[in-house]
Amino acid sequence: MNLARSLIKPVGLAALLVAACILPTLWGAQDSKAAAAASSVTACYTAAETAEFKRLTQATLKALAAKQESRMVACLTDLETAWDDQETVLRPKNEATWMRLDKALDRGISALRSSHPNPKKGEIALKDLLRNLDQATLDSRT
Repeated sequence: MNLARSLIKPVGLAALLVAACILPTLWGAQDSKAAAAASSVTACYTAAETAEFKRLTQATLKALAAKQESRMVACLTDLETAWDDQETVLRPKNEATWMRLDKALDRGISALRSSHPNPKKGEIALKDLLRNLDQATLDSRT
């Protein structure tokens, strides 16, 4: 009986340690799959639906490169407004794609409109937005 009691604690501790090592790996595999699915962009919007966003994103990047801060902020505001105005049309078409685009835009806004703007982060986020807009746009030739 004493042998059984003396083994319970070490065996229980060993099982707990094994579980602590294995479970995060298993959860990580599931999280990786979910992240991959969430990070993919599906072509679900027409060229007409994305054209204005692309134009405003390019205008924002152009003003940013030219160090025209007031112009850049105006273009970014126009982009944000246009995006928000079309949420009820675009979001239902593909939630994951809409979220990916929305997060890229949010990163750009946060980087460029903060009390300590970070133009490089803003540029990266807006270029990511453009790339994702291209991927989300259905090819009109098909």
